Amino acid sequence: MRQCAVLVLAVLLGVGFTPAVAQQPVPATIKVGALFDTTGPTSDVGNDYSKGVLDHVRYINEVEGGIRGRVKVDLVWSDYGYRIPDAIALYRKYRDVDKVNAIVGWGTGDTEALKDQISEDQIPYISASYSSHLNDPAKTPYNFYPVSSYSDQLRAVLKFARDLAEQARISRPKIVFMYPDHPYGRAPIPAGKAYAQELGFEVGPDQIVALTALEARSQVAAVKSFGADFAWIGGTTNSASVIVRDAKAAGLTTKFFVNVWGYDESMIKLIGANAEGVYGSTPHTYFGEPAAGFKRMSDAYTRFRGRMPEFQWGTTQTPVIASYVRGWLNVQLLKRALEVIVDNWATYSRLGGFSGPSVRSALETLKDWDPEGLAPAITLTRTDHRPSTVTRIMQIRSGRIALVKQVTIERRRDWLGF
Repeated sequence: MRQCAVLVLAVLLGVGFTPAVAQQPVPATIKVGALFDTTGPTSDVGNDYSKGVLDHVRYINEVEGGIRGRVKVDLVWSDYGYRIPDAIALYRKYRDVDKVNAIVGWGTGDTEALKDQISEDQIPYISASYSSHLNDPAKTPYNFYPVSSYSDQLRAVLKFARDLAEQARISRPKIVFMYPDHPYGRAPIPAGKAYAQELGFEVGPDQIVALTALEARSQVAAVKSFGADFAWIGGTTNSASVIVRDAKAAGLTTKFFVNVWGYDESMIKLIGANAEGVYGSTPHTYFGEPAAGFKRMSDAYTRFRGRMPEFQWGTTQTPVIASYVRGWLNVQLLKRALEVIVDNWATYSRLGGFSGPSVRSALETLKDWDPEGLAPAITLTRTDHRPSTVTRIMQIRSGRIALVKQVTIERRRDWLGF
């Protein structure tokens, strides 16, 4: 414990703390804000994400008695419909009126729009956007997330696809990127194209498919005309399903890979047999998949949402889709930081208590921390906010999402923030 306290003090001093004198008591509550999209164009995945956040906070408060049984989380939240101006207005309310100590956020567009203000205000922001633009603390010191970045997930896909190409004796495989013209869709594209060129892919013309698309026949025709061996989809589940459905109808033999927010159990429900064979990148376990952390998650679901049905994970039987796990994980990351602070209160109480810099420093002490098996081990430092570079490649087989391979991408310095 003394070594931990020394480490904490070193990190705190490194982020600009000036030690005060008196030790304050541990507060009974900590105020946290949350932004959700439950009505906008990403609500297809946003609804269950919000349930994961809300259930985890409620479980901490009502079942565990708060952080370490001492500190309740006072959560203020709102749906902003994926509208960036509304997100900015909510952020200002949380900062100025609610006086939050941290925020659990949502989309890439709003998170990236807020990143400079977040840094200036020193409010830790744990987002559902895994954009690499948020993981270089030299530029975004108060942005965090708990899993591999969009860019590293795409690199894992490309590495895996290159292996498939070699097995098929395709010397120069062709790939096309399909995504919405939106910060979320665009975020990993430069990194993906750069790595595709490193690996010897021929990259075809980008195909833009809106998050609200009802058909993608012209984009699919362009993929077919290019002769793509592989295509990567960067939308959410609804638009990704539209692309795959239209591709199957057009007779494409292209292998499709889908980004994390476009790949879940709902795809099987939406397009049925057309989902067979589709690959996806998932940096965490699915709801119901064996993991130590599912015990708490299952208990929360049963307590707050009724009896847990019998189901197979990765199928349409699941009571909630994969985004629920992502919401739960964001709260788990924040919870761990708050536990570090409570466990080392003698140090933190003199250096800001639950202030933003304190929460940041606590997060940056995490080294190979296991989020109860729900995601790969997390390491965060003052110079690198990439929590992990591990991604799981999944595939829909016989109506069920199955693990194909776990891919680890090297932690290259030139990939930090890219």
